[in-house]
Amino acid sequence: MSNDEFKKRFLSFHPLIYRISYSILENRDDADDVAQEVYIKLWEQRSNLENIRNDEAFVVTMTKNLSIDLLRNNHRKTTSIIENKEMVCENREEERMDARNELSHLMKCMSDLPQAQQEVIRLRHFADLSIREIAETTRQTETNIRQLLSRARRAMKEKLNRNGNEYK
Repeated sequence: MSNDEFKKRFLSFHPLIYRISYSILENRDDADDVAQEVYIKLWEQRSNLENIRNDEAFVVTMTKNLSIDLLRNNHRKTTSIIENKEMVCENREEERMDARNELSHLMKCMSDLPQAQQEVIRLRHFADLSIREIAETTRQTETNIRQLLSRARRAMKEKLNRNGNEYK
């Protein structure tokens, strides 16, 4: 089938193809995609189109089938996206709960430390102060601050390891 014959037989069906696909999909972009796909398939099958008795019925059937296929694929994608979002939300909630439990456990271990060690841990890790800034704030030497931090970290690590948590 030549290009001119193809145009003559099938180009006039474009409004019908669009109308059918739009009525099924209710989306202009998807209806345009289906119309384009119908013409691609017709063009690829042009050598077999000689045997078609009713061009309009053939085009209508093809349009309906492609529209329904697209609708199914979109539904699957939407369902998959929703399921993935639900899983992500569940995972995030679990992670938040784990983080809260971990923080609570760390705070409990920290509360068992001597007051001076608690103070340097808070200033270093919660207030994000440098060793020098902590020394200036507490009026202690930097060496003393390093030693307090080291002892506090070691004590907390031991407590956490005794309770079954592995921290490095």
